[in-house]
Amino acid sequence: MLNRLIILLLCLTVLPSGAQVTQDIRPASQQNEYASLLPSTNFLVADLPVFNANQAWQEDSNAPGQNRFAAPISTDISLENAGKWTMLPNGDRVWQCEIKSTNALALVLIFDQFLLPNGASFHAFSPDLSTVKGAYIHESCLPSGQFLIGPIKGDKVRLELYEPSYRKGQTVIHLNRVDHAYDSQGLRGDAPENFGESLNCNINVNCALGNNWQSEKRGVARILMVFSNGTGWCTGTLIANTANNFEPYFLTAHHCQLIGNNPDFSVWRFDFDYEGAGCSNPGIEPQPRSVLGCTQVSYRLQTDFMLLKLNPIPGNYNVYFNGWTRDSVTLPPSATHIHHPSGDIKKISLDEQALVIHPNSLNWGTGFGTTPPNSHWKSTFDQGTYQPGSSGGPLFDPQKRIIGQLHGGSPINNCVSTSYYGRFNQSWAYGANTGERLKEWLDPGNQNPLSQSGYVRPISQFYKISGTVYSHWDVPMPNVQVQLSGGATATTTTDPLGNYTFENVPVGGNYTVEAQRDGDDINGVTTFDLVLISKHVLMIDVLPSPWRIIAADINKSNSVTTFDIVEGRRLILGITPAFASNPSWRFWPASTVFSDPAEPFLNGLPVNTILITNLQSDQLNINFKGVKVGDTNSSATP
Repeated sequence: MLNRLIILLLCLTVLPSGAQVTQDIRPASQQNEYASLLPSTNFLVADLPVFNANQAWQEDSNAPGQNRFAAPISTDISLENAGKWTMLPNGDRVWQCEIKSTNALALVLIFDQFLLPNGASFHAFSPDLSTVKGAYIHESCLPSGQFLIGPIKGDKVRLELYEPSYRKGQTVIHLNRVDHAYDSQGLRGDAPENFGESLNCNINVNCALGNNWQSEKRGVARILMVFSNGTGWCTGTLIANTANNFEPYFLTAHHCQLIGNNPDFSVWRFDFDYEGAGCSNPGIEPQPRSVLGCTQVSYRLQTDFMLLKLNPIPGNYNVYFNGWTRDSVTLPPSATHIHHPSGDIKKISLDEQALVIHPNSLNWGTGFGTTPPNSHWKSTFDQGTYQPGSSGGPLFDPQKRIIGQLHGGSPINNCVSTSYYGRFNQSWAYGANTGERLKEWLDPGNQNPLSQSGYVRPISQFYKISGTVYSHWDVPMPNVQVQLSGGATATTTTDPLGNYTFENVPVGGNYTVEAQRDGDDINGVTTFDLVLISKHVLMIDVLPSPWRIIAADINKSNSVTTFDIVEGRRLILGITPAFASNPSWRFWPASTVFSDPAEPFLNGLPVNTILITNLQSDQLNINFKGVKVGDTNSSATP
């Protein structure tokens, strides 16, 4: 901290985390059906270069105000040069790798290439499973290819990629940087992601003080910021515009981008709903709803504001866009601050006295500049406090309108401080151009109102169900009929790449998805298939996969016998135009695992439909594999 400065810069505590669009899928090594196939211990370890803690401490002493406690290590870890692949009985495969940076308190992973195809999933977790991140899926990925995961507590992180057979080789993963947490004052005890790190005099947002702020809190998020020399926390809020169009503008503090070198906005992360359910601090860390990546829109040193535009916010995030006022005459009789001190869960503070406009300039120290007289509100809280990490958090008037964002303050003691907030009304139009003010962004129609009410973006009442249909030998299947039934009914067909989508499926319903195709029974069926079936029946040369054994069951008797050879011969000779008891193709979920691959009929064939219960989000990997009946050598044209 800057001990000789009158002003204490409230920037942040420094270290990253991660949790973007995910699906509720456990790592494959933790699933019962794969437990005997995948190692849950003894991962191949990729040791990182030795971290120079002394150098990190020296850098910190030369750069007061940065408050860093994690620093980067350059890495070169990919699917090709690290870890181990394991093939699963159904043709899918899993990559596993362990990363170690000796004596790290926590690790954060930054990828310069992170591309997951449809159907693949990725996890990062601590060896004791106390912290599990993921499953990340295709929809988690950014257009830039960059990605961020962490922090993961401890000095080891296990990575696990599940790749379905029909996407083999399509995943691209390259880890180019790991941030090593080294400052025990920034990451105390066993708390990942700074959970529980704030002072006890902070007040949880769901205590009585926050009862009347339950809408506004949903706009406030913790920011994990990434710089070339480390990572750190700030706070900010979604902010309404006069078009009421849910444009994801996000207000925070200008100085947040100055805490480290070269901010990389493409992997800044915004954690909504990171809060305790009640007034007491929870024993288990809550899981936020996160958005990864933003672009900078405008900022101004004089009032310490920065406006960002977030990447798209998922439709099921229950977010709120906070209103504002640029009234420059009325002095608010009280003020409320919502924030994430030390990167901890969401807190609330109250100044019960009238705010005053600070009449003097404020010197924020080397690298942070001086702000002019009358540019900031001055406040001292009567309930709650703030800390590094609270910076950028919104200050509200009694009408619940934003009037500023936290810049910093001077401590009286740990729990009482004088705080300063850049004034919203002076950020509105005082800048020389659109990159230095708020007006054009928050009032795109030039309506020029004095105030703007907040608004909620409705939670989506409809979601998407989509997937891909492939043959069991991994060729995409066009023109497959896919049926949706249950809470809604619909039918569609797959495109040339085997993809299908059901849009606008009502929330909350129970649905069954099934794939079907019939006709052209002779496709792929030749006398060679009859020879292969005969060898299988005689145990001379058994068919090599459960899918081919199912294909040999031409008469759908749940067995392979000479009767299948007879029916296949009748089809080839043109005696019958189609199979008597079977469609030309049969389909199963792509995730199907047989208890005994050599005897797929032994306990009855797996269910060939996919059930979705209580739809509450997009279901994006509802994938199927197709089996061409009678084709035992995969010669059919899908």
